Amino acid sequence: MSKRLPPLNALKVFEVAARRLNFTRAAEELHVTNAAVSHQIKLLEDFLGLDLFQRSNNVLKLTEAGERYLPRIREGFKIFQQATDNLLNDNNVLLRVGVPPSFGSKWLVPRLYRFLNRHPQVRVEIVSEVDRSYRDCDISIDFRRTQFADFRIEPFIVTEVFPVCSPAIAKAMTTPSDLSKQTLLHEVSAMNDPDYPSWQSWFSTLGVNDKDVRKGPLFTLALMALQAAIDGQGVALGQSLLVEYDIAAGRLVRPFNVETPLRLDYYLIYAADMKENAAFLAFHQWLISEAQAR
Repeated sequence: MSKRLPPLNALKVFEVAARRLNFTRAAEELHVTNAAVSHQIKLLEDFLGLDLFQRSNNVLKLTEAGERYLPRIREGFKIFQQATDNLLNDNNVLLRVGVPPSFGSKWLVPRLYRFLNRHPQVRVEIVSEVDRSYRDCDISIDFRRTQFADFRIEPFIVTEVFPVCSPAIAKAMTTPSDLSKQTLLHEVSAMNDPDYPSWQSWFSTLGVNDKDVRKGPLFTLALMALQAAIDGQGVALGQSLLVEYDIAAGRLVRPFNVETPLRLDYYLIYAADMKENAAFLAFHQWLISEAQAR
C-alpha cells in the first residue's frame, strides 16, 4: 500500500464540498472558481482510485466511499488545528469573533475593553465579514440561524426596533402618521431578509398595510442609515442595542413612544467542540454576563 499522502489542498476542498454538497457554494467559501474545485476533487479521486461524489440530475451526493472518508478527514483537520493551537504561546491566545459590522461597532466594541482587562492573555480579532458557514471564526454573533449539524446555535440577546431621527426632525412629528412627510432610511438587509425588521414590518405591527414604504435611500449597513438619521437626512429604524449611546448623547431621539412587538433576535454560533477551548469559554461567559447586565 502506498504511503504517499493525498494533496492537503485537495483534502480541504473535499471537506468543504462534502459539507456544502454544492461545488458552487464550496468555491464561494474557498474564494476559488468552480473549475478549481472540480479539479481538486478529480485530483483526489484519481489519487484514491475511488469516486467520492455521485452527480445525478444536478444533485451532488457523497458515495459510500465519500461517506466513510469524510469523518476521518474532518478529524484530521481538527487535529491539525489543535496542534497549531497548542504550539501558540499560552500568553498570546487568539480568539476570532465574527459579528455584523453595525452590531460590532455599536454594541460589542464599546464593551470589549472589559473583557480584555479581565483576560489580557487573550487576543481578540473582530471579523466583520462573517462567512455564513461560520467556520472561519471561533464564535459568531448573528441574527441568522443557519443550521449545521456540528454547530451550536444559542439564543443570545433581543433588541427592540423603533424609529429614530435627529432632534430637529423629531420636533415636526407627534404620531406615526407624520412619517408620511419624512424621508424613510432603509437597510438593504431589510429588503433581502424576511427575518430582518423593515419599515413594512414596522407599519404592519401598527395595522397599517397600505403604506408605500419603497421610497427613500438604501444603506448596506445599519451604521450608515443611523448616521444619515443623525445628520437629519430622514428617519431610520433603530435597534435599541445600536442606538442607546446616540440617544444618551442626544444625537438621536425616539420621536414617538409607540410600543410595537417588532424585535430582532441575535444568536451565538460556534462549533460544538469549542466548549473545550478555555479562551472561548471565558469570552462566551463574558458575553452572557454583558447581555444580562443590560
